[in-house]
Amino acid sequence: MSWWKKLFSGQSAAGDSATTKSQCQVQYDPDGKVLGVQVPEGRWTREQKGGSTYCTQRASSLLEAAELLRKIGSIPGRTYYVVETPDGNLCRDTNAFYTESPLKTQNLRAGCRRGNADEVQCLSLTDFGDMMANQRNTAITKTQGYAKLILLMKCGSCGYESPVETEAGSFARECYCCGARNRANRGAVNVFLGTSMVQI
Repeated sequence: MSWWKKLFSGQSAAGDSATTKSQCQVQYDPDGKVLGVQVPEGRWTREQKGGSTYCTQRASSLLEAAELLRKIGSIPGRTYYVVETPDGNLCRDTNAFYTESPLKTQNLRAGCRRGNADEVQCLSLTDFGDMMANQRNTAITKTQGYAKLILLMKCGSCGYESPVETEAGSFARECYCCGARNRANRGAVNVFLGTSMVQI
């Protein structure tokens, strides 16, 4: 029996039932845990702004965005990859994942929404990329506008690691793959910028 399953988008923000086919495929093991996700390469649009390069493309879900960004190898400095989705834009630079505005946290267009329990406990929250540089850049960006620390949330239902925006204390985020609502908790991170301290 093949464990590859086609992925479809979840409900829209307005709660309508229209779905859009995703170009991803996910592989589950017999216990329903994610083994891997396949996503087409897509096409990046490059734009030069001053000394910085911005590469953008669109995707139907945050799952597709996360997988497209994971597939990129090393990223040179002052180069930024942005994937636009109906649930928000997920980005990546030389250090880690980042966001420029809030991502949705409920009713996501999940890759393959399943009959999960209402809430599960996430299995872990881990870093991606250069942890120290990521924390410092998040703190700097927070002083200038919007910034949240992105961590990989391992779903307690399917095991997929979604790069989610986090905050100090308890919070809940939906899995990008199966849609299960995961409870999570993390401590405050204090970053010192010169003589000032920024909590992220």
